[in-house]
Amino acid sequence: MANGAEHSGNSQTSASSALADVIVARLTAIELAQNAMNGALGLMLDTLQAQMNLLRRLHEFAKDEPVDSPVTKVLRELVDAIMGLDASVGGVEKKFERLTNIIADAYGEDGVEKSSPVANGGT
Repeated sequence: MANGAEHSGNSQTSASSALADVIVARLTAIELAQNAMNGALGLMLDTLQAQMNLLRRLHEFAKDEPVDSPVTKVLRELVDAIMGLDASVGGVEKKFERLTNIIADAYGEDGVEKSSPVANGGT
């Protein structure tokens, strides 16, 4: 009968080990996907920042006109819209960072590395 109990204990240990392996693999996959998304968000922020800088320069040239022209109005609207997008994408990036930290806290730092804030697209 001791063999039956010993066999049952080994099965539970094997099942626990297999489950831990599956969890670590899934957390690693989540981390890789999140890193890819953070990279894409960073590129979006950088692109938005470059567009905003170009539009600001265009606006500076256009506002030298004596009358507030339709061009300056549209340029102001574009700059405002891009600033809104920049803030929105930055917010999404911060939420992904929080997700990484929550997962790391919940499952321990062995399976997932905590990320540090990425400074992209600062205005």
